[in-house]
Amino acid sequence: MDYYKAVEEFMIHGPCGLHRPKSPCMVNKKCSKHFPKKFVNVSTWDDDGYPIYKRRESSRIVEKNGVQLDSRYVVPHNRYLLLKYKSHINVEWCNQSRAIKYLFKYVNKGNDRVTAEFYRSTNDEQQNDVVDEITMYYDCRYVSACEATWRLLSYDVQFRHPTVERLSFHLPECQSVIFEDDDRIDNVLNRPTVNQSMFTAWFEANKKFGSAKELSYIDMPTKFVWKKDIREWHPRQRGFSIGRIFYVPPGSGEIYYLRCLLNAVRGPTNFEDIKSYKGVIYPTFREACYARGLLDDDKEYIDAINEASQWSTTQSMRKLFVILLTSNLVNCPKNVWNVVWHHLAEDVQFNKRKVLQQEDLCLSDDEKKNLALIEIERLLQLYNKTLNDYPHMPIPNYDHAMRCDNRLLWDELDYDRDALLKDSQTMERQLTDEQKVVYETVLNDVDQQNGGLYFVYGYGGTGKTFVWRALSVKIRSRGDIVINVASNGIASLLLPRGRTAHSRFAIPIAVTEDSTCNITQGSNLAELIIQCKLIIWDEAPMMHKHCFEALDRTLRDLLRFTD
Repeated sequence: MDYYKAVEEFMIHGPCGLHRPKSPCMVNKKCSKHFPKKFVNVSTWDDDGYPIYKRRESSRIVEKNGVQLDSRYVVPHNRYLLLKYKSHINVEWCNQSRAIKYLFKYVNKGNDRVTAEFYRSTNDEQQNDVVDEITMYYDCRYVSACEATWRLLSYDVQFRHPTVERLSFHLPECQSVIFEDDDRIDNVLNRPTVNQSMFTAWFEANKKFGSAKELSYIDMPTKFVWKKDIREWHPRQRGFSIGRIFYVPPGSGEIYYLRCLLNAVRGPTNFEDIKSYKGVIYPTFREACYARGLLDDDKEYIDAINEASQWSTTQSMRKLFVILLTSNLVNCPKNVWNVVWHHLAEDVQFNKRKVLQQEDLCLSDDEKKNLALIEIERLLQLYNKTLNDYPHMPIPNYDHAMRCDNRLLWDELDYDRDALLKDSQTMERQLTDEQKVVYETVLNDVDQQNGGLYFVYGYGGTGKTFVWRALSVKIRSRGDIVINVASNGIASLLLPRGRTAHSRFAIPIAVTEDSTCNITQGSNLAELIIQCKLIIWDEAPMMHKHCFEALDRTLRDLLRFTD
């Protein structure tokens, strides 16, 4: 007999009802005897044969949060659990999610579900079907927990990007071609409809139908139907549909500005018609947007920098300008730069006087602009950007006499050596005996140019980072270069001018046993590595061995001409 069923029979019929149903003690199919005391230690039974527990009536009172509690506040008991576990068990169900969220988060959650509705709405006047694709998209959109996690971890959801590729074919000579894996390339290229798309067919519809010239591209589905088999637009016979254009982020370049024009231009027959406005054909879609007034004048960003100049430092204002550039908030960076450049270059003359120790030095406006652009370029490099990524922005002219031909070398040599020398002397006195052995061994090989690879092992808190800082300060106080990297971003913050290894050495993210770093001969980064005296790699065991092998191959390639 099933265990739980036996327990149920035991609770209903008593100990005699299970094995001796015809026993004289059985009355109305129930045992008239009490449960044996060896089974449950109780003294009172109800009519169904369950033990009865009574609250003790005593004068004991417990005060909790200013409330007096007596025996009436005893938690109720469960009769089934009393018989099953042979003990007095207090049971209470708490149905507040905030109380059980941590341990029992999904007790009340239920199954994942989505509500979908299929409906048909009609127009009272025309009695035509109305299909609102936008509303249907938002109503049926659902993101589960697993999909949200997948997207947060930046895993591949699909192998194409609809935002870019679906609109890239709108650009001249950028048609999207779809074919199967086993299709021959000749058949694909010779296909009659290979150059035809929904967008280019819009041009042809504007030539054939007069009503199409009155519609923008996004309004075409309201009056026309796309025939996929023949790839043509035809007038709609009944009903209408609401169309939409794929979203394009502002940083996508010309595709974004083309999307803006598609909401305003009506009846074009080619790409030149989209770029033209009031008889003028503009060279880019961006300039056509400006001519039509589709883009803001960036006045709010100019006002923000002008307001910040009242109380902020010049370095902070340059950071603000870089943030505006990297976030794609500014529509025309050149116009903003021409208005606020004097705020972004207020300190360049003072800094130049300090470096050259010439108090009467006067720089021209062009020189101030150039030095300010160099500082902005340095800040953009931290975001893996450059001024070349922003059209029409002026490019700085790096003067070799100022050691600006290599920005990376300039950054690593831009130190106050006197201050570093004092810090080095202070840190040397604070080294322990074990730290001093590591410190002197590495410095000796650096001074004698012996080369070497050292692995320093120590528990947390033994002062490994302090040794790295002492070595960096000592070597940099001499005017030499030290490259400090770490395996993760948190550890890199503890090192002077620290960077992650992937960022500094351009190690591939998907590294393999044959990978090499993305560093070319003669580049600024290659020159920096050749000139450096020491590379400090913190938290090295956290990296895969292929990362070290990739860096080793790259170093051998870069140094084969010098060593």
